[in-house]
Amino acid sequence: MKLPLIGLIAVYSFSIPAIAGVARYKRMDTAMRVFAVFCIFSFLLEIFEYVLSLKHVNNTSVSNYYVVFEWIFICLVYLLSLRNEKVKRIVSMVAVLFLCIWILDRIYFDVPGAINSEMAMTSRIFIILVSVLTIHSTVAQTDRAFISEPMFWVSSGFLIYSTGVAVIVGLTNTLMKMGTSYYIAAWYINWSLEILSNVILTKGFFCTTKYQL
Repeated sequence: MKLPLIGLIAVYSFSIPAIAGVARYKRMDTAMRVFAVFCIFSFLLEIFEYVLSLKHVNNTSVSNYYVVFEWIFICLVYLLSLRNEKVKRIVSMVAVLFLCIWILDRIYFDVPGAINSEMAMTSRIFIILVSVLTIHSTVAQTDRAFISEPMFWVSSGFLIYSTGVAVIVGLTNTLMKMGTSYYIAAWYINWSLEILSNVILTKGFFCTTKYQL
C-alpha cells in the first residue's frame, strides 16, 4: 500500500525517540534505557512492516505479535520506574492478566492472516489503564516539577496515542458504514497521533532528573 505523505512521516517519526534514546543512553536510569531499547526495536519493526507492505507481503502476523511485545516492554519500563509498591503490584497483576488473555486468544480465537482488532483494542485499554496509574503515581511521588520527570512524558505519550487508537479501532465498523472517506480520515488522525506521541516520548529522554544528568 502506498502511504500518503503524513503516513510516511508517521513511519519515520518512530526514528525520533530511537535516535534520542541512543544519544542519551549512557545518561539515563535503567527504566529509560529499557525504554530506549523499546524505541529502537519499534522503529526497526515499523520499517520492516512498511517494506513488507511495499512488497505486498501480508504483515498481519507481525502486527499481532507486536501487541504482546509492546505490552511487555511498556510494563517493564513502568515497573522499573515506579516507587510506590502498591502501584507496582497493581501494574504487575494487570500485566499478568493481559498476558493470560493474549495466550488464550492465540490458542482459541486466532485467525491466521487476519488483524486481531479485538486484541489490539484490548491492549490499548490496558495500556491506558497502566499509563494513567503511572502518571498519577509519578506526579504524587515527585518532589519537583512533574514535567521534569521522564516517565511523565513517556506515559503521557502512550496514553495519548493509545486513547486515539482505541477510539478509532472501536469505531472502525461504524466508520466503514458511514463511508470510505470517514475511514480514511480516521487513518489520518491515527498517523497524526503517532507523530505527536513520538514527539512527546522523545521529550522524556531530555528531562534532567537526579538520574539523568
